[in-house]
Amino acid sequence: MASQHVLDHAQNVYLTVTTSPSFANPQSLAIHPSVSYLGNVGALPDVQLLSVPRESWESVRESVMSTLSRMDGVRRVDMEQPPKTRAKRGADEL
Repeated sequence: MASQHVLDHAQNVYLTVTTSPSFANPQSLAIHPSVSYLGNVGALPDVQLLSVPRESWESVRESVMSTLSRMDGVRRVDMEQPPKTRAKRGADEL
């Protein structure tokens, strides 16, 4: 069973990295001291989750994104957006 990650979007920026099936060492994606490898996204073996402290994100963003994108076996790098707050509708709106 895959573990559930508790994400703190106020403190961290999260990146999902899609790798090729033959990518052997996902921990190697932590290419900068500010980047932490968190593990797979759910049960998807080819999608990895990384975090970067929000306070250092702007200074390392360009370097981290370009280095990850150029790595052999990396297909895609995305920055995750914080979840949007949903408003509950009242009974009269349904």
